Amino acid sequence: MGARGRAQAEPLSSRSRGRGRATARRRSSFKLKDPARLGAGLLAIACAAALARHVRVTQAIAQSELLETPSFRASAADARTRLRSLAAVRDAAVEIALPGRAKITLTEREAAGRWVSSNGIEWFVDADGILFPSADPTAAPPLRVTDERPAQTAGARLDPALVQVALRLAAIAPGELRADATGPKVVMTSGANGLVLRFTSWEIRFGGPESFDDKLAVAKRYLRDNPTRRLDYVDVRSADRIVVSPQ
Repeated sequence: MGARGRAQAEPLSSRSRGRGRATARRRSSFKLKDPARLGAGLLAIACAAALARHVRVTQAIAQSELLETPSFRASAADARTRLRSLAAVRDAAVEIALPGRAKITLTEREAAGRWVSSNGIEWFVDADGILFPSADPTAAPPLRVTDERPAQTAGARLDPALVQVALRLAAIAPGELRADATGPKVVMTSGANGLVLRFTSWEIRFGGPESFDDKLAVAKRYLRDNPTRRLDYVDVRSADRIVVSPQ
């Protein structure tokens, strides 16, 4: 679980003084209060420090809909539901206390890699296959998969098994499989080829995530035994039958 960050409340005009460190399933907590208004309203003074990594403090405050809400009408349960609707938030806790005080704690998703949609938007993706945006473009590993299927939106859930094997392929270094395996790019195609590892002049077709270890082993063995053969593609969609072009 992540570390808990805290900050003192400051006027809305104050500038951010710090940023939280990245941790797995990061938790960020912040307090908002307005003692002068007693029970008349909540959260009239905002938190200045950027405690979360994927979700900005100002975004969390707005999403909670607690700002300027009269204390007797404020609902911690409703605010939690609204915060959990943010794709980058795994869970949230909201505490409301009189006079005019609230504490919000977010548990953010942990980015496993980057998923580029067919419309060009690059989402972060976690191990559960959830796509989400982030306020910090550096908060994900540089493992990237391009999805040529119809564009997905924030909060969409992909097959976790597919995400796992796609990111494993994204970790393969240039030249790792054989000398001409350069410029590697992982692509989820919209056709029967499924998951494809493309190089500068040829590719390996894996199909779905099932039996992936066997498929990868077959491909590696073939490439090891044929280090210089010209290739257009190596098809291991079935681990029991390898197809190579040109024949």
